[in-house]
Amino acid sequence: MRVTEKFCREQESLQIAKAATETLTNRRNIALAAAKAWDSAAQLAHKQESKTEPLDKLDAAITLEFAEEEAAGLDGEDDVPEGDDRA
Repeated sequence: MRVTEKFCREQESLQIAKAATETLTNRRNIALAAAKAWDSAAQLAHKQESKTEPLDKLDAAITLEFAEEEAAGLDGEDDVPEGDDRA
């Protein structure tokens, strides 16, 4: 499962908030390091999402084309009755 940029940004914000309220220096540094890691993950997720977007649009266009062909009766299937071996 891929993580989304939105999810990564939410986690980054949580870690920044945790760091802001943490009294122990060590735990604050850990939270800030985690926030930095989530930022890196968000940047990577953004790149991956950018690359997949055109494919998603293409998939939608292909699906629409198939639906239009089926509605017009041009779905490519022969109108041979079921059980007829002449096909």
